[in-house]
Amino acid sequence: MNHIESFYYYICRKSSDAMNSKATEAPITSFTLSELIAMSGGEKRPGLLGECIAANSSSQMEVFRFPGRLDAFVIGVCTEGETTFTSNLKEYRLKKDSLFIIGPKHILQIQSDDRFKAHVIVITPDFLRRINIDTKHMMPLFLQFGSRPCMELTHKECTSLRSFISMVEQELEGPETDFAVEIVGGLIAATIYKVGDILTHYIEEHPELENPMHNRAEEYFKQFTELLGEHYTRERSVGYYARQLCITPKYLTTLIKRISGKSVSEWIDSYVILEAKTLLKYSNMSVQEIAYYLNFPNQSFFGSYFKRNTGMSPSQYKAKQ
Repeated sequence: MNHIESFYYYICRKSSDAMNSKATEAPITSFTLSELIAMSGGEKRPGLLGECIAANSSSQMEVFRFPGRLDAFVIGVCTEGETTFTSNLKEYRLKKDSLFIIGPKHILQIQSDDRFKAHVIVITPDFLRRINIDTKHMMPLFLQFGSRPCMELTHKECTSLRSFISMVEQELEGPETDFAVEIVGGLIAATIYKVGDILTHYIEEHPELENPMHNRAEEYFKQFTELLGEHYTRERSVGYYARQLCITPKYLTTLIKRISGKSVSEWIDSYVILEAKTLLKYSNMSVQEIAYYLNFPNQSFFGSYFKRNTGMSPSQYKAKQ
């Protein structure tokens, strides 16, 4: 049994134990990716294996025979057969050449079906944050499909996406070299951007989805992300964005949290920190210049903010690059 098959086996076993134990108060078991890999008893590699895996499954897809939460981001393509799965209590049908995207901590349950096979990549949120995906453009696109986590692809699109996942899988199977993190991170970023291309093409082919916001919360989220993309270098208060949308800060926070799982403040911080990291890594600006560019009153305030969100000072981050 390889580590991927073990991963599938143990996720079912732990879910089953949790569901059947009288001492368990919560019916939904939560897992981190590293916990499941450690439980599998497979080959242990430090670093990468605990943060991302890629697999072309040839075993039964019983990953979540009982409902469970995995704190990881899952992208996959169905390569054979069909199956039914539920994500956050909504039921979906997966067929060959279809894409599925599951966000971290979604409640997931997959019907047991030995005819169903998929090529998947699973990434922890921490690893995803470290590879600096352009969230300003990608996140709204992914969230636009949040209410429909699976969609049919053309065979060509499916084959192309599988080739990206295969490259990640190949690198993860080899020894962890000096540049393994950079190589795998780059390949995962390329895979995510490829998914972005596929989603963009899908929207172009289905013009009825150009304005897919079906309720007030989703419309506010769209407007909020547009405003944030324009003003995050100057405005970091929840109140500012609430005033622009003519609603109260409490109501805005409730709506955004419901739609995205992140608070307004977390969205603001993620935009500002990504910009700060980019400037520290690639520009010739001093820390003080970056602080003023991002509308902090002084370098000290910027340093405290950056360290609170990243665990290191701007100077430490810059020195590491």
